[in-house]
Amino acid sequence: MKLQRSPSDLFDLAGETGLSTELLRLWQAHVGFPLPERTEQGEAYFPDWQVRRLKIIRRLIALGEPPARLHELDEEELAALLDYRSRVHDAPPAAPATTRIEDYIHMLASNAFDDVEAAMQGHVIEQGLEDFVLTVAAPLGVAVGRAWERGVLTIGQEHIFSDLLMRTLRACSSTLFQPVRLVQAKPLVLLCTPPGEVHVLGLAMVETLLLLQDCRPLHLGAGLPTDEIARTAQGVGADIVAISVSAAYHPGRAVEVLAELAATLPGPMEIWAGGGSSGLCQPLPARVRTFTALDAIAPAVEAWRRSHTPHFG
Repeated sequence: MKLQRSPSDLFDLAGETGLSTELLRLWQAHVGFPLPERTEQGEAYFPDWQVRRLKIIRRLIALGEPPARLHELDEEELAALLDYRSRVHDAPPAAPATTRIEDYIHMLASNAFDDVEAAMQGHVIEQGLEDFVLTVAAPLGVAVGRAWERGVLTIGQEHIFSDLLMRTLRACSSTLFQPVRLVQAKPLVLLCTPPGEVHVLGLAMVETLLLLQDCRPLHLGAGLPTDEIARTAQGVGADIVAISVSAAYHPGRAVEVLAELAATLPGPMEIWAGGGSSGLCQPLPARVRTFTALDAIAPAVEAWRRSHTPHFG
């Protein structure tokens, strides 16, 4: 018997489970899951057991489990895998493979861009999106910058790498995550860079990790004036303003921008700042939280949620 609020089509199911309609449609076409059942009146609906399985799958993907074969597991197997993933999630990520990073640099220097993109996508499929960001995307971004400084890569090759990485992150995120579900997600994080800062790769990685934590990131873009950042943050009701400042940005200006935001934004709104700028190592307003590594984002989100959860007693 159909329950009153059971999802009736893939769009409803996507909104209920947080998985994208594209992923659900792919599984439905190729493996026959999920499939709707029919009421006595002929109305289509997805039964509770399918919704439960898909919700567990969504949580596993958020913990870094590759999605390719999760549909093959039954509810008991998924629950056991979720228990295991939850227990090991706090373990430090594996150190990036130096040879792998060197292979990427060699492919870029050889203009083998299709191979670079295929390797990125393959890592996501095999190791999960979170592992890709922490062990490939982040260290590779640093390595590419250093390779350009040494003359190993041209500025054109560096720009193509940036486009390939951005495209991979966005494609994987849009395939796995259903935007409708994020409308009420917390915290709402406004992503931006300070005026004059054009480097946005760091923001793309942060955005991906926030999606994996079931947050609602809004990408404001690069280089807007401070007053526009503050106006937008207040207009959308942001919980956090996350600002990325690269090593190329003037450290003194970074300090000024963060001080301006701290003085302008409403009191409850937090400011998270990360990147390679030495300005982040200088004295900053107390409400500015600085990040030196991407793996600090998940614990920070968890701490934010604990501090904003009502306690009764």
